[in-house]
Amino acid sequence: MTVSPTPATRPQEAADASADPVGEATRKAPQAPHDTASDATSDAAQGMLHDESRTAPQATSDTASDTASDTASDTPRGATGEDSPTTPPPPADRVTRAWNAAAVVLPTLAIAALGWRDRALTDDGTIFLRTVRQILAGNGPVVSTGERVEANTSTLWQWLLVLVGAVTPGDIGFAAVVTGLLLTTAGVALGLDATRRLHLDGGARRVVPAGVLVLIGLPVYWEFATAGLDTGLGTCWLGGSWWLLVRTYLRPGARGQVWHAVWFGLGFLVRPDFAVISAVFCAGLWLLLRPSPRRTAGYAAAAAALPLAYEIFRAGYYGLLVPLPALTKEAGEDNTDRGLRYAWDLVDPVALYVPAALFATLLVTWAVSRVRTDRRRLALVLTPIAAAAVSTAYVVRVGGDYMQGRMLLPALFLALLPGLLLPATMRLGAVAAVTAVWAVAVAGPWNDAAHKAVNRDLTARVRISDIEITGSANADRTSRWTIAFPGLKAALAAGLAADHPVLVRLDPAGGPPLLLPLAPVHGDSRVSFPGGYLGVVGALVPLDAYIIEFWGLANTVGAHMEPAPGGLWPGHQKPLDDVWLLALELHPSVTYVPEMPGVSAEALAAARRALACGDLRELLESVREPMSLSRFLDNLTGAYDRTKLRIPREPFAAQRKFCAP
Repeated sequence: MTVSPTPATRPQEAADASADPVGEATRKAPQAPHDTASDATSDAAQGMLHDESRTAPQATSDTASDTASDTASDTPRGATGEDSPTTPPPPADRVTRAWNAAAVVLPTLAIAALGWRDRALTDDGTIFLRTVRQILAGNGPVVSTGERVEANTSTLWQWLLVLVGAVTPGDIGFAAVVTGLLLTTAGVALGLDATRRLHLDGGARRVVPAGVLVLIGLPVYWEFATAGLDTGLGTCWLGGSWWLLVRTYLRPGARGQVWHAVWFGLGFLVRPDFAVISAVFCAGLWLLLRPSPRRTAGYAAAAAALPLAYEIFRAGYYGLLVPLPALTKEAGEDNTDRGLRYAWDLVDPVALYVPAALFATLLVTWAVSRVRTDRRRLALVLTPIAAAAVSTAYVVRVGGDYMQGRMLLPALFLALLPGLLLPATMRLGAVAAVTAVWAVAVAGPWNDAAHKAVNRDLTARVRISDIEITGSANADRTSRWTIAFPGLKAALAAGLAADHPVLVRLDPAGGPPLLLPLAPVHGDSRVSFPGGYLGVVGALVPLDAYIIEFWGLANTVGAHMEPAPGGLWPGHQKPLDDVWLLALELHPSVTYVPEMPGVSAEALAAARRALACGDLRELLESVREPMSLSRFLDNLTGAYDRTKLRIPREPFAAQRKFCAP
């Protein structure tokens, strides 16, 4: 039955609909062709009526309604007359559908093309590959055999690369680049499609690219579309979360809501800092469904199941509650001052405050008009924006990252999700046009600041630095990195050629390496090799050889060190001092190394005693003892205390702390 508004209400309702920046995503049966002007007015009014009906609060407090919600099935679109295969839409509908499909497809292809243009494998991306190769070789998720350390923050990305490596011949590094780009593209496409579905009013309204133009106009976003890192996986998870939340809004009685909760819970496994985003999306799901306490508990259990299971594994296998990079970066400390400068380092070079002001004004205007009339839609739109705010606050508090903008890109994507596309009205079209002008102005070759590092003391523009190191604009294969370090290859060859196990000490001046007798702590390993560039070293060093990582990202003792003074980049604040390098790796029969006069015999002895005492000894045992049920349980029960453990950098202070008088 067609409900026609009175002529007196049509103009006002049509005006309200056209002024709605987040759309009135509704469904209605196709109407017979009639006068164009009255069609537009009628569509707007009917859309509002249908929206009010669809978004009414759901009665889910009692068991019966819970059961009905669980067992309800998705109604086939043709069953209600919508998109019926026997009733082709009018020509205007076909044009509108094609237009809106292009609004999704063309920006997605633009992101894919720009990402491919700047494709590369970063050194940090190659860090994942070492662990992936160890897993594929049957040695488990470790960097070096004989010591269980978790060097990668993204659990899902690591295991996804294991799957890709198992079925893909050739270089896993290039496979990681391609997989990352595919996931970035998929995440953007999911986000665009969800926003399109939210905005459309029965297929009669056209949408235009708006917020997605910010992503297209931001060169740093293209650069991290690949990189070999988990950024693409994060984009895909975020876009998928928004798509599922919009589905929940449009079809609150549909089956499978519990699987939405499972998907939202995966954020912790994408990156540990995504746990706060997971929590916000779970809250958004609850606000849209308002389930009973029993069903709420079920959704919470579904969201927490996989993260909790992996956290138990992490604590029992690695003996810690977090991966080593989280310890190295001291993610629990307040470094807001640096974090604010880190955020400004992304915003200022490209005048990101221009589109931010536009979309913030648009959001506030719309939210004020909806706070009393449509709180359910308001909850939907504010969910990703709240997640963006929480994520940004966390990144700022911990001081950001050493890579320009990388840690803030997920929050930017989240904040733009409801406005990736906007209805094609005069006012909102103007917003999209201004955004397009901004994108062209900042992304073009005439704006050097958008393509180069601005403050090298604060961050690194990894694309620029990687080109300088590798000599390639597209270092998308592991070999491009390994050939760029001939000195490392020569030093490793010298160590492997020695007639006894050796600790390789690189010469800072580039001369021949120092080969020292290796302590018998690494089984059959013939060499212990320093890993300043952990990704490159991981690709060069054989899987059965040991890597003594320099920055604490894959070094148990280094990660637990107190940060060094000097305000180094995040993740680079805990360099391993020579005294601890020798105490860990040098054969105990050697008490002094003349070639390293900065390490006294007394300091070396103190460091060795500290390593053999109390909690520090137990820390090393937790990662070096063979895995068994008892070892797993000891690791599990002591994980909290080990995670809090910190080692004084000065050997004599460490000896006093860990060794009884």
